[in-house]
Amino acid sequence: MWHLAGDYRPRGAIQQLLADRLRPLGSRTPMVLELLACGEPLPLALLAQLVDPASIDEAEAHGLAVSGRVGNRVQVRLAHPLYGEVLRARLSAGRARQLWWRLAGALLDTPLRRRDDLLRAALWQVEGGAVVRADIVRTGAREAINRADLALAERLARAARDAEPSVDADALLAEVLEYRGRSAEAAAVLPEQPPPGDELLPWALARAETMYWGNGDAVAAEQTLDLLRGRPGEDLAEGIRTWILLFDGRCAAVLEVADRLLASDSASAQALIWATAAATGAAGFLGRAVDATGYHERGLALAEARQAELPWGVVELGVARSLAYLAMGELDAAWSVADDGYRQVLAGQSPMMSAGHLGFRGLVECAQGRPADAGRSLREAINALDGRDTLRLTHLFLAGLATATALGGAADDARAWMDHADQTGNEANRLFSPWIVLGNAWTLAAEGRLADAVSTARYAAGLARGIGLPSVEAMARYDVLRLGGEGDLRRLDELNTALGTPMSHALARAAHGLEHTDGEALSGATDALAQLGHHLLAAETATCAVPAYRQAGLADKAAMALERAASSRTRCQGAVTPLLMRSAPMVADARRADDLRAP
Repeated sequence: MWHLAGDYRPRGAIQQLLADRLRPLGSRTPMVLELLACGEPLPLALLAQLVDPASIDEAEAHGLAVSGRVGNRVQVRLAHPLYGEVLRARLSAGRARQLWWRLAGALLDTPLRRRDDLLRAALWQVEGGAVVRADIVRTGAREAINRADLALAERLARAARDAEPSVDADALLAEVLEYRGRSAEAAAVLPEQPPPGDELLPWALARAETMYWGNGDAVAAEQTLDLLRGRPGEDLAEGIRTWILLFDGRCAAVLEVADRLLASDSASAQALIWATAAATGAAGFLGRAVDATGYHERGLALAEARQAELPWGVVELGVARSLAYLAMGELDAAWSVADDGYRQVLAGQSPMMSAGHLGFRGLVECAQGRPADAGRSLREAINALDGRDTLRLTHLFLAGLATATALGGAADDARAWMDHADQTGNEANRLFSPWIVLGNAWTLAAEGRLADAVSTARYAAGLARGIGLPSVEAMARYDVLRLGGEGDLRRLDELNTALGTPMSHALARAAHGLEHTDGEALSGATDALAQLGHHLLAAETATCAVPAYRQAGLADKAAMALERAASSRTRCQGAVTPLLMRSAPMVADARRADDLRAP
């Protein structure tokens, strides 16, 4: 539908076939085919405004065009896509502009009831070389954003701004450029000083997003949003504030702002969807599972009801739900949400929205101990984000790819990915900084620098504590033990008491088992970790339980733990960790002893 005239080179035989079919037609019928080549499928009623209906019938009778009912409309298209290629190749640039302009004029005379109508009317004006309804072109740019076609959105936004300059047009173009990760250009488009009147709202929203995701300046971004307090659009400003607070790691503050919006009788659907999505993720990082579910369900009901108007809402809530599960350590649930969301988005109108779901699926696969699967998912997500990394997730996904590569045993490649990650990030997204630091810890471990890895993991734990991310802190402190360092059992117990989640309990139990060589504690942790989808961690605790049971003289339990360790390892795609490598000789000795006792 959105193809443009270009350098098409169809085969000569197809050209000759079409020429033979065109030869007996009336003089007006080629116009039908040219219009279809530029804008197919076209509503029959629209096409009939531009050409003699008899010429439409003639095109169908000769097998060059076909028509069929789609909903309440009869749509006409060329009988074969190659006909379009041939016809477009034959059009001069001037002729193509005339055709698009005729299509635009006819469509602008209709009520434009459908979203496709708005986007077509916008694009055809631009292709026709004359924008007479800049408001329609701006609306078309927003529809292109909703479909995640950011290249088209930028083209339309620029055309609308050229045709009708205004602060609103500046803000729209800046918003699109920011979505595409081009913050410097976005900042240059916007006026530096706040405009008066109604233009303040679009300016403030666009400038706040550019300041935060472009420069990582949360203070300046929030000060800009403060300009809208007590003014129309304050709810939208507060909705954006929840996202800035979330990615800045201030999860408790997210819930405060979200609760105020949810208690308001005047907050818009867009503001509420933003707020509930941010609150879903924030509650997960705080270990508040019930709250995360509540925010998600409330937002999802609204997003599904308004999906035609706000198509990104369901996607945003799905990504937030997956992120919340990941933060709480519920990996099976996190993977299911991310994978389902990824497949639903691919089947929908905007497959480019898949990058978030796919990237978080890769992070889950990495945590599960599936480095090969994680590598595939994360590479695909990073590629999909090229030119459209609105939330600056590439930095996180590169660090995740370094971690997965390190677990796969490729130290040099892991270091290359980690160095790339370090060159990509800015000051935004403090929420993910402990995870990124842990990626470096595992890269150091793959390089054999275990003392540095332990020190780095401790730093990640302290970073998470300083930001206020207890779920992440608990995992980082447990990673210190996994990497061979001395654990802080007291702090892990405090975190378990504060969080009270299945994951915090499993980590505390596993830590005590490792510290005290307690086979029962390690086996209990194995069961709990496996239920949450942490198969790599379960493989480690089961492996460590084998020598613990043997030291206690419990040969039967050691044998059972040995089987459990082997079963868990089969799900980990050959992942290598210091804890598994350290325990391997003891497990091998246990296996040999069991073999000698066997009849």
